[in-house]
Amino acid sequence: MAQKKRQQRKPKTEIQRSEERFQDRRNEYNTEARMLRDERDAIHDQRGKVMQKILAMRDEMKVHSQAKQRSMQSRNKLRDQARKLIAAKQARRKDGKDGKGLRYTVEALMSEIMASERRLETTEMTIAKERALLERISILRRSLGEQQSSLEEQEHLYAEVGELDQSIDERFSEADQHHLEVVRLAKLNSKLYDKMTELMKEAAHLSGESDKKHQEFVDVRKRADHQHERAMEMLDQLRTHRNVAREEQQARWKVVRDRRKEVKEALYDDKKLAAAADDAIRELMLGGKISL
Repeated sequence: MAQKKRQQRKPKTEIQRSEERFQDRRNEYNTEARMLRDERDAIHDQRGKVMQKILAMRDEMKVHSQAKQRSMQSRNKLRDQARKLIAAKQARRKDGKDGKGLRYTVEALMSEIMASERRLETTEMTIAKERALLERISILRRSLGEQQSSLEEQEHLYAEVGELDQSIDERFSEADQHHLEVVRLAKLNSKLYDKMTELMKEAAHLSGESDKKHQEFVDVRKRADHQHERAMEMLDQLRTHRNVAREEQQARWKVVRDRRKEVKEALYDDKKLAAAADDAIRELMLGGKISL
């Protein structure tokens, strides 16, 4: 039965075959478009991963730059402090150049005071001369006190100069450590920048490839949409054709039904049947035959 049904199927019209061809092409284009879309999305995802690496490197470079800036500030501050200490040391050394003269002055004052006191004890003199000598000894002692204070300050300066040398060395040493850190961070950022430059080139290349795939996808989708529109046009024509055929068939069936109705009405008319019966009876009464 199934074979008979297949044999009884009507052959496809040209419109049906055209619709199927357009649908097949549309489906082929849609399959190609999906492949292009997947390739485009894969490239886009790959570019996204590259950009994540670039952003991570940029953040790392920012951290290095901030640390480098802090080290530079610390280095420059320590160097400035060391330079100020050097200037202070030079000033104190300049002030301390007269240290030997002060020491000689103190010794000379002490000798003169001792000589004046010995003279006062061993030499006979008038009261006026004795008072004058005592006054001179008093002046010498005041001068000795002042010169001794100056000498102590000079000796303290010499001691401070030694401490300044140590402070200067410490600051320069610490500044050198900060400078090494500045150099290290600068090298790290230089390497990161080179890597980031390569990644940026890769990201640009992937963007170009993604744009190409997207354009190919758009073109194929347009072709698929065109084939879909043509298939819909064929389908509309097929529907129109089917509607016309259905209307024609319905019109033919109406003619058949009307004809059958007319025949039925003609064959089964009661008046005609009664007249026929009367004719048959009359024929019988006359001795004739009835033909049914």
